Amino acid sequence: MGSIKHYRAFQIDPDGHVFGCINLVCDNDEQAKREAAALVLVHRIELWRLDQRIARFDAPQEVVRQ
Repeated sequence: MGSIKHYRAFQIDPDGHVFGCINLVCDNDEQAKREAAALVLVHRIELWRLDQRIARFDAPQEVVRQ
């Protein structure tokens, strides 16, 4: 049985500032990436586990241009 891992998905505004954080509890990095990618609506999401950035998901280009 694997251990669960704690991740944080940071919401990043267009100026590069963190304005929100969503805690995720997942079995592994791949599951955490899928969950974090689903959070991207308007703003960039950075997925972190402890002090390591796991992934970065940018907002869709059509949203960025508006």
